[in-house]
Amino acid sequence: MQKLELAPTKTTLGINFDPDQHILKFYGHSYPTNPVTFFQPLIDWVEEYLLFFPREKTKLIFIMDYFNTSSSTFIFKILEMFDVHHQKFANVKLIFQCADIEDDVLDSWKSLMRDLDLPCEIKIQD
Repeated sequence: MQKLELAPTKTTLGINFDPDQHILKFYGHSYPTNPVTFFQPLIDWVEEYLLFFPREKTKLIFIMDYFNTSSSTFIFKILEMFDVHHQKFANVKLIFQCADIEDDVLDSWKSLMRDLDLPCEIKIQD
């Protein structure tokens, strides 16, 4: 399985999915014009990853500045895939980083996580 790397743009997240290290990193901000075009390849990659490496401990890292509602729908879908996986294998570690404890992004993140059972470590950047 190949690594997936996308540089961040003005409107899309940076992506660094490394199957050899079992680290999937999302960073930056997300408000793509066409979220399906951006997120569907990520969802496809995650589906394949979970098939190839079902028992590997996987670390998901989100370093977010901003994400809009349409992005949150797709981010939730990815998190939901890992939530189902984690219920079977208990091998997913999720880290969310943001700039400030008072950040609106943190509130949005907490709303996303409300319906999931994934353990999530929240880090506030210095």
